[in-house]
Amino acid sequence: MSRRFVCTLTVAVALAVCGCWDQQLLKNERTVSIGGMDEAPKGKLRATVSIRDTTITEAGSKDTSEIHTVVARSTQHARQKIDEEVSGIYSAAKLRVLLFGEELVRNHDIMPFLDVYYRDPKSPLSARIAVARGTAEELIRLKMVGDKTIGLYVDDLLKSMELDAAIPQVNIQTLHPLDRGFDFSLPLLAVKRGVPAVQGMALFNGIRLTETLNLDESRVYLLLTGLGKQNLRMTLQPMEKNKSSGYQYVTINVKKIRRSLKVIVADDQEIQVRLNLKLRVAVEEDPSNHLYKMSVMHNLERLLSEELTDNSKKIIRKMQKAGHDGCGVARRLMAFHPKLWKRIDWKKEYPQVRFDTRVSLEIVNTGITQ
Repeated sequence: MSRRFVCTLTVAVALAVCGCWDQQLLKNERTVSIGGMDEAPKGKLRATVSIRDTTITEAGSKDTSEIHTVVARSTQHARQKIDEEVSGIYSAAKLRVLLFGEELVRNHDIMPFLDVYYRDPKSPLSARIAVARGTAEELIRLKMVGDKTIGLYVDDLLKSMELDAAIPQVNIQTLHPLDRGFDFSLPLLAVKRGVPAVQGMALFNGIRLTETLNLDESRVYLLLTGLGKQNLRMTLQPMEKNKSSGYQYVTINVKKIRRSLKVIVADDQEIQVRLNLKLRVAVEEDPSNHLYKMSVMHNLERLLSEELTDNSKKIIRKMQKAGHDGCGVARRLMAFHPKLWKRIDWKKEYPQVRFDTRVSLEIVNTGITQ
């Protein structure tokens, strides 16, 4: 037997056996599909998880949801306590959604609760993160929605709203490391008529929740912060506000977005921000049905531009009051005005920043005609 053959055989055997020493079989694990954290008395954490099980019968397979709630000192301690209740090995490797109760992230920083996920090599970094109005436990204890477990239902719900450009796409991986000079936002969920529903977005100042937006405000927020995508749909009221007729509303679909953000530091060190949006949209619904006239269409463009500009200014003021820098103004100051950045107290300075926000809109499609 030649020496070359022996070496080749040794390498082949080594490659065949490596990688098996640390295997973990799913049949031995109880996998969590959705988990939630809420505030508990005396500074403790209330953790709730839903474990998905599939029962196979002659009629087919059926999903069930097993709920466990514990009060613990930390996220890792909660895992240990849940593992003591679960028959099998507790595993968060297949986690789809991680929820935080609204009061928890209003009163405490969010990152300490995520620390264990960044240290564990088996962590589900693609799991979506959201804030629950009220408590996360209330939402998770719904167990089933239709024939879906609560974890699958909420995951599909968030995915569909992301595709509809109504909420940002956020998961455990994109949330860390935190980008200095930019504040993040998370989807906001609530139980509505016994079913989970997306209510808008939760805005964070640093790593603590300070404000919330409804769904209409969320869509405009995404445009302002550069997170908006094509096919973002909005229903606006460009006519007289005192009329209650449905004919006063117009639904548009954003086809193209051009966003311009410029941070200017004046001679007196006053910080100014010029934020301009140019939208090309398609009209999906216009009950008044008068867009065949060019004069009416141009007038509608003007009215919609004014409506969006007013809405944008209101949302910017709301963001400043909450200390939420979703536009990344601080990042521009760090990069282009480092001396000024080192001198100022950004928490006190940001609410005083003067924003010049304008939105212009062009209708490029009104249905079957271009």
